[in-house]
Amino acid sequence: MNITVNEKILKKYNLTLEEFLVLYLCSKEIDIEDTIRHLIDMGIVNRDLYNNVSAVVSNNTKELIASIIIDSDKTIIDKDEEFDNLASKMRELYPKGKKPGTTYYWQDSIPIISKKLKTLAAKFKVNLVEEDVLEATQRYINSFNGDYKYMQLLRYFILKTNKDSGETRSELLSYLENTDEDDGRDWTTSLV
Repeated sequence: MNITVNEKILKKYNLTLEEFLVLYLCSKEIDIEDTIRHLIDMGIVNRDLYNNVSAVVSNNTKELIASIIIDSDKTIIDKDEEFDNLASKMRELYPKGKKPGTTYYWQDSIPIISKKLKTLAAKFKVNLVEEDVLEATQRYINSFNGDYKYMQLLRYFILKTNKDSGETRSELLSYLENTDEDDGRDWTTSLV
């Protein structure tokens, strides 16, 4: 089953997303307390000591929810192998080992990179064409002329969310949209 709910349509009916979700659950005659108990028994959520019809959701469970939403997106569904292959090819372009001065690997793992690519595709409704993505990645790497001090890790090149502002940025998307504007020159040596 696929359910799509548009926030503009909810506003038209003077409902919030939360109100709609509760209405939907009630229309299905779901026992919310029983469902919460089942989720607690499964270890997915923890009991809220102050409220029987609520539960405490961990960061891991929030990631699970996000993964389910992303993997359910019509542009992503049934394309795990495609995204894994693209992640593998992007990793091959990036430097090996850890970024100097950090404990982080340049390439990260295929599942992490694949998830970042899926999130980018779903969040920005972009079709990631393999040859374009690989060419953009190579242009990004080449733009540092071998001095990778300020280069982003592969996972953050694809998609990075600022924890303070919540702003999401993608250098990959910028490189994909600006193919003809990058002449490959080092701007730091071109200053007058």
